[in-house]
Amino acid sequence: MSSDNDKYLRPLVLDIGSNTFKIGWAGEDFPEIIVPSIYVDRTDYIFNSDVIDGLEEIFIEKENNGYKYGNDALVYQNILKIHEFKKENNYNILSKFFLYHYEKLEIPIEYRFLQSIILISSFILTDIDRNKLQNIFFEEFHFPYLLFLNDDKAILSTLKKADGIIINMGESKTYISSIYHGFTNIMARDIFPIAGKELTNYFLNIMLKGQGSSKNFYLDYFLAKEIKEKMGLCVLNPKAEKKMIKEGLTKYNRIVNLPDNSKLEINFERLQLIEPLFDPKLIHIDYISLPEAIVKVIKFWDRENWVDLVSNIVISGGNSLFVGLKERLIFELKKYFPDQLKPKIEIFAASGRENMSWIGASILFSQNKLKGWIKNPNIEEPTNQ
Repeated sequence: MSSDNDKYLRPLVLDIGSNTFKIGWAGEDFPEIIVPSIYVDRTDYIFNSDVIDGLEEIFIEKENNGYKYGNDALVYQNILKIHEFKKENNYNILSKFFLYHYEKLEIPIEYRFLQSIILISSFILTDIDRNKLQNIFFEEFHFPYLLFLNDDKAILSTLKKADGIIINMGESKTYISSIYHGFTNIMARDIFPIAGKELTNYFLNIMLKGQGSSKNFYLDYFLAKEIKEKMGLCVLNPKAEKKMIKEGLTKYNRIVNLPDNSKLEINFERLQLIEPLFDPKLIHIDYISLPEAIVKVIKFWDRENWVDLVSNIVISGGNSLFVGLKERLIFELKKYFPDQLKPKIEIFAASGRENMSWIGASILFSQNKLKGWIKNPNIEEPTNQ
């Protein structure tokens, strides 16, 4: 069997995030496909399509049941409403979304649906959701094997660590979990209620409040999200920086060119947009700060374990990419530990951390460390695994 054929029989690693959908071959360094976890429906217009006859024929063909997925959906974002299937918990669309991108892998017909599936999951995955996913991959597509792999284990594997606090900062959730000597503690974890979408909405709100009354400009959620991701940054003392900006500091000034050819100037907003992580009340959420939530998770473990945990804190996910976040978290965490532990606090912010879960799963496969495969009960003699 040729090496190409071996590739087609390797498992596929699938990471279905609220922000991005990633799929690729286990053992590779990077996903084959990374696309937004979105879709559009050809009948779901932003405005009343009755005012212009023939919109359905002009803008989107009728194939694929009238849906467009991922990057193809973005083309229509100013015409059709953007839907996020993960947030909607829409398993019917997930099935179509997966098949659409599976076909883009261009797998020869004789190898289609013969791969095992490694599915990245979080600790909040319910039995109901697990069964729905099994139904998609076993009953609908007839894949031979399925493995649910916790994202925290995958993330730690990229750093070759057995102990750690994992802060997976995504678009819809921020998960804080812990592993010590390979063991998890169901009490030592948390779902922090602020993630990428809350920061985007906060940034959009402060921009509209701050400049909306003085200037006409076009800024929607997706534009705000893009600006946030490219220009947001974290500083140790935002109040002091704000005071200096008012006194004339210009190093944070940036000009954003908007689609309507207008220009938007931002400065302190770049620093402010991340502050709900450290003060949730800014967005009217009654919860402790992210550093306090991390400390709470660490302190569920015995005191003698703290030194190993504080020295192995890992941030991952697309919402962890803000410049200065690592340094700010260390600065804040030191407020909650005794002097002898403060120098031990270390945060790992690896390059490519937005894809750490996927990469970790690929590494674990290469190291032959994956256990817990579920066999498709409808297949008597699966091709592999």
